[in-house]
Amino acid sequence: MSEPIRIGTAEFLNAWPLTYGLDGRDGVTLRFGPPSALAAMLKRGEVDAALAPSIDYFRLAAERGERARAGGATGFVALPLAAIGSRGTIGSVRLFGYAEPGGLRRVVLDPASRTSNALARIIVARRLGGRAHFVMPEDAAAATRPPDAEVVIGDRGLVARRPEAKWVLDLGEEWDRFVHLPFVYAFWVARADVPLGPLVELLSAARDSGLAARHELAGRAAGELGIPAETAGRYLMEQVRYEFSAKEQSGLRAFYRMAMEEGLAPEGVRLRMAGAGRGGP
Repeated sequence: MSEPIRIGTAEFLNAWPLTYGLDGRDGVTLRFGPPSALAAMLKRGEVDAALAPSIDYFRLAAERGERARAGGATGFVALPLAAIGSRGTIGSVRLFGYAEPGGLRRVVLDPASRTSNALARIIVARRLGGRAHFVMPEDAAAATRPPDAEVVIGDRGLVARRPEAKWVLDLGEEWDRFVHLPFVYAFWVARADVPLGPLVELLSAARDSGLAARHELAGRAAGELGIPAETAGRYLMEQVRYEFSAKEQSGLRAFYRMAMEEGLAPEGVRLRMAGAGRGGP
């Protein structure tokens, strides 16, 4: 009996269309975790592929290069099947501001995120002109004064309300205004030592079925996550973009360049796309 295909994914609503029908399927093991944990699952060999945050792909690729120079290592490849992205407003990645935008000193990041945190740092530095100190919630809780802004992502970010906030930025929309390219938050990354053919076939079929079932998933979100069906439907049908075309890859490369310049990503990383499989939807 062959080993099951092991898939790592986030529990967030935006990932549901890409793993539709896989939970409980024979020959497949799904492992769930926050986006910030998925790259570590890949690195430890606990999964064959994961819906990895974009910023973590750069770090994985750089570490692999260093280990390869030291005597060989398993590589990682991007699968050109689908991504979680946006071309404007995303709705679930937001920066709530409590001080004037140009005077941010301390910004609280979201512990579930890596890519969105990096995006927030880029936007604060390059769009708001701030020189903020970025902290995690546990550090913010120990501070004597409240933060000047906070990043909130995922299902929580989609429905978050902060009446005390003076302003709110949708970071997908802000990126679009700044760069005029799509933003890619996460995409399928596989270990290069696993058979890619069955994996690509499996994930392609799940994607096709899931995109066709987005209205159904929006209804489920109301019951399981407490997200209003109208909000969930707009999110899945209009705000989250699942393409991973050349334009998305250009946006991903732009993000990498800025992240590298801000000291958030290692130098010398190239996007390594698997040759197997068809392109995005």
